[in-house]
Amino acid sequence: MRWLILMLAGAFILTGCSDTDEPPIDEPETSEADTEESVTEETETTETADEEDAESEEESDETASENTENESETEEVEEAAEPVDVMEDTELASGYWINYSGEDDARSYMTRTEPMEYNPEKDYTVTAASYVSYFYGSEFIKTNNYGHDGPHIIEQVPEADRIIVSFNEPEKDTVQLINEGREDASAGNEVNTTPDDLVGRGKPVEEGMQGTIMFGQDFLSGDDVFTGERIDDKGNFVEDADYYITGALEYTPSEDYVITSPAYISFYNGRRFIETVEITAVPAYLPEVSGANYINISFHDDYLFELNIIELD
Repeated sequence: MRWLILMLAGAFILTGCSDTDEPPIDEPETSEADTEESVTEETETTETADEEDAESEEESDETASENTENESETEEVEEAAEPVDVMEDTELASGYWINYSGEDDARSYMTRTEPMEYNPEKDYTVTAASYVSYFYGSEFIKTNNYGHDGPHIIEQVPEADRIIVSFNEPEKDTVQLINEGREDASAGNEVNTTPDDLVGRGKPVEEGMQGTIMFGQDFLSGDDVFTGERIDDKGNFVEDADYYITGALEYTPSEDYVITSPAYISFYNGRRFIETVEITAVPAYLPEVSGANYINISFHDDYLFELNIIELD
């Protein structure tokens, strides 16, 4: 009996020691808060990476744009830094010059250029003694004398769109017309050699222009215009399907008139033909023709809705 009791007690002790020594094995559990925290961290990491990529792209685009602007500015500076001799590719007429009244005058010791385009908003430098004649289209304005050495910054004439340079034959190898005002050149050295009564008016200034329309779109009917003809330089009416002729318009030589489209202007005293003048550069003043009291205008149908004749106030 005592042996049986000892056996039972030993078994009970062994069971108690086994429960104490082995730690309990619990299944790992992921809490909902831990899951949300992990997702949030991953989302924030992704957004941060996207933002960094976007900022990197923006910085790259800005850098590329700045580089393009810098290249453009550099090109503009380089272009502005290269002055051009306008006379270099211009044909020369030996033995002639444009005199004080705008005539192509024969002089064996003179040479002139053909007409060259002129921008009155820019400065030009003539490098040697010369004469500079200003024109608007074929209309002469005036001739300036730059008679001493050089270089000279020539006068700006807003009414002009062409110039001709005349010079003595010995200056042929040294004279240039540079399309900028050189630093070593001086301005205000011109002497206007054209008498006041011969100075042309050049291009009309349209801003603020006021007057009466003698002919325009309101006159394109009835006896105001005739189709299929024009008046030639001898006063003859010739057939031309592309042209129109206005009826007779009153004209006073002492008044100022402006035409807005290219045309042929035929001047009359009563029924007597005087001359026909071609107008190519517009707007333009009508020439003053002494003795004329009527004009007819021949114009191409391209200018049917653009032509106006304005008598200025």
